[in-house]
Amino acid sequence: MKKKNEVIIALGFCLCSLLVAGGCEISMGGWPQAKYERTVQQQVPLGAGSTVVTETSFGSVTVVGADVTDCNVTAKIFAQAPTEQEAQEIAEQVQIKLEQIGNTLEIKAEKPKLQRNRSIGVSFNVIVPKQTSVECSSSYGAIELSNLEGNIKGKTSSGKIQSENIQGSTQLKTSYGSITCKNISGDNIYLKSSSGSIKAENIRGSTELDTSYGSITCNDISDGDIKLKTSSGRITLTKASFGDCDAHTSYGSVTCDELKGNLIKLHSGSGNISLTNASANSTADISTSYGRITCRQITTPELIAKSSSGGIDIAFSESAPSEIDAEAVTSYGSIDFVTPTGFSGQVELSTGYGSIKTELPITIIGKVNKRNITGTIGEGKGRLRLRTSSGSIKLK
Repeated sequence: MKKKNEVIIALGFCLCSLLVAGGCEISMGGWPQAKYERTVQQQVPLGAGSTVVTETSFGSVTVVGADVTDCNVTAKIFAQAPTEQEAQEIAEQVQIKLEQIGNTLEIKAEKPKLQRNRSIGVSFNVIVPKQTSVECSSSYGAIELSNLEGNIKGKTSSGKIQSENIQGSTQLKTSYGSITCKNISGDNIYLKSSSGSIKAENIRGSTELDTSYGSITCNDISDGDIKLKTSSGRITLTKASFGDCDAHTSYGSVTCDELKGNLIKLHSGSGNISLTNASANSTADISTSYGRITCRQITTPELIAKSSSGGIDIAFSESAPSEIDAEAVTSYGSIDFVTPTGFSGQVELSTGYGSIKTELPITIIGKVNKRNITGTIGEGKGRLRLRTSSGSIKLK
C-alpha cells in the first residue's frame, strides 16, 4: 500500500512539472494539439514606495527593481487548442490590465472562457523602481524577485522561488519546489516549502526557514533569531550570529560552524550532530535520538548533550568559563569530555557497562566504585554529569 501511494505522489508531481514547463492552464478533457504564443508589452508611471500586485494561474512571475520611474510589463501569453488558428484566436482574446488604486498597481490577465481541450497560460516579466514592494503568486510556475527595496511576498503552488538583493521583510512560500535567497535584509525573513530544499546566504534579520521534505543550507546570517526546521533532510548552518538559534530535523544530520548567540538549540530525530567554533551566552542544548554528537571549541556556561543511541564527544574552548554546568547523557555509546581550562565543579560519572578514566584529580565523596564516581574537582563551583548505559567515559 505504501509503494502504491508513493507511485501516485510521484505521478502527481510529474504532472505538475509538465504543467509548469508548458506554462498552460489545462481545460480537462484531452490534450491540446497546437500552440500559439504572443507577447504584450505595457508601461505606466510608478512612483517610489508603491506596491505591485500580480497573479497568474499558469506561468512564471519575474519582478526586477531598476533605476526607472515606470512599471514595464512584458507578458507572454500561451494558448493551446486543437488547431493553430483557434489557439491564436484564444491568445488574442487575453487582455493584460494594469490598474492603479492609490499606491497599489495591480497587474492581471483577463482570459476568455474555454471549452474543453483548450488552455491558457500567462508569464509576467516586470521591471519596477527599486523602491517597490511586491506581492505575487502563481498556481504553477516559478517566481524570481531581485533588486528591490520594499517588502515582498511570493507564493506558488508548484515551482521554484529565487530572490536576491532585497531590502525589506520577505515571505516566500512554495508547495512543490526549492527556495534560494541571497543578500536579503529585513525585519522578518520567512521561507517555506512543503517539498523542496531551502538555501539562504547573506541574510540580515530574524529568519525562519521551514520545509517538510528537503535540506536547509544557510551561510552568513545575523541580526535576529534563527529558526530552521525540516521533517526530512539535513541542516547546515555556518557563520551565524543571533539572539536564539533553533535547528530541528526529524530525519537528517545537523552540521553547524562559527555560531555566536544567546541560545543554541540543535535537534535531530535520527542523525549525527556536529557543532564547532560556537559560543552561546546562556545555553547550548544538543540532542539526537539516533546519532553521534560532536562539539569542538565550544564556549558556553551551560551545555546539555543527549543521545538515545550514539557516542558523545565534547571539547570546550580555552575561552570557556571554568565554572560550567554541563550534562552529557547517552544510552548506547562512549563519552569523551574535555573541560575548560581551570575547571572546578561537582562531578558525577556513571556507566552501566564500560570503564571510567579521568586525567583530572577528583576528590571522591562516599564509597569508591569504578563505574560510578561522585566527587569534586577544585573548589567545586560548577557541575558536570556524564552518564552512559553502555560505553566508556573519558574525562580530561
